[in-house]
Amino acid sequence: MASETHIVLGTCHHDCPDSCGWEVSVENGVAVKLRGNSEHPFSQGELCPKVNRFLERVYSPERILYPLARTGPKGSGEFRQITWEEALGLVAERVHSVINDFGGEAVMPWGSAGTQGLIQMNSLDRRFFTKIGSSRQVDSLCGATAKVGASLTLGSPLSSDPMDIEFSQLILLWGTNTRLANRHLWPFIEKARSRGAKVVVIDPLRTMTAESADVFVQPLPGTDVALMLAMMHILIRDNLVDHDYLEKYTDGFDELSVQVAQWTPLRAAQVCGISVDDIESLAHDYGTIRPSFIRTLIGAEHRQHGAMFFRTLSCLPMLVGAWREKGGGFARSVGSYAAVNVDDSVFTVDSLSAGQERRPLSMNEIGQVLNDENLDPTVKALFVYNGNPLVTAPNAELIRRGLEREDLFTVVSEQFMTDTARYADVIFPACTQIEQVDVVPAWGHLYLGWNEKAIE
Repeated sequence: MASETHIVLGTCHHDCPDSCGWEVSVENGVAVKLRGNSEHPFSQGELCPKVNRFLERVYSPERILYPLARTGPKGSGEFRQITWEEALGLVAERVHSVINDFGGEAVMPWGSAGTQGLIQMNSLDRRFFTKIGSSRQVDSLCGATAKVGASLTLGSPLSSDPMDIEFSQLILLWGTNTRLANRHLWPFIEKARSRGAKVVVIDPLRTMTAESADVFVQPLPGTDVALMLAMMHILIRDNLVDHDYLEKYTDGFDELSVQVAQWTPLRAAQVCGISVDDIESLAHDYGTIRPSFIRTLIGAEHRQHGAMFFRTLSCLPMLVGAWREKGGGFARSVGSYAAVNVDDSVFTVDSLSAGQERRPLSMNEIGQVLNDENLDPTVKALFVYNGNPLVTAPNAELIRRGLEREDLFTVVSEQFMTDTARYADVIFPACTQIEQVDVVPAWGHLYLGWNEKAIE
């Protein structure tokens, strides 16, 4: 009897701007092939090397497929297989004990962006932790600083549609290695180049994208804001600003002019390690070529004062009125559009948390939190999912010390035995994307992706 093959459509869930569409071929309940969906308007059938091999992850012999309970010292990685009933009972008993003895806020959730769907990342965990009255996870390992910085200038973190970059005549790729980290945007940039667009890469590293640029500007690490201020200085000095746009749509131009007056090209050149001529040329291109599009991503926000990078950068398109035209403006993450345009009330739990004032705990400071004996109550139970904080959060040794606490009950949901999972008391197996249903918003384009469950 011939095997029956059917195709299941899905969306990549990784924390990447592209959120590509894919197709899974399934034969007799087994996924035999995963390829790009050629009808997806952004990814257009191409997948990155990582996701092209996704089925190797699904069927890896190293996957965790059953609940595990710790048998050895924390961190030893010594576990025994247990049943779901036993695992759920053990966790329920310990968490009830913590809540009864110390209160719900002694429970800390820690979840990141291992999957970025509205259901698997932004819904089910909130329902559970709201119900038990746990502490609230706040902050972000990346996006929070950029949102704050851009919002201080623009009023919100919303920005241009990245796909409109194909209509630009000047493209500034600032601090983003687009050909690797946002690879599906590159064909849209090539369309713009075919119409005569100029591509400028500004990056302290000579990346693959820099090698493909028409102009490469290489400031010293951490000096981008000085370069932006000097560009604004030149735009105002040489009357390359759009006065009509500034008068109608902005506030604070006079105050900004005073601030940037001190940032001469010479001063910026000395700070940035690039020539005055390069700064002058970049600013004049930006002030005279229309439409102009600035594209950046998340690298700059992963540093102290990262918000100021985005606050300053988003001033540039306002000075020249770049927002007027299709193919103009500024874009980082466009994920905030989902919050504006998607009715996610079926996913969120505002009604459940009405009237609650649950304690906020920063995911970025998990090491400090787990070791803080002055917290009232101290954290006695930790749930980790969609992430591996021992590797991805700051102060790894401090986190390790916290995870080693014998009075801390740790539950981890994972696909593999990660560094963090080795310190768990109970591990639950986590699904891969083709084993679950989800709705996936993108932060590199404006499409919302449906992910159908392909296999059990």
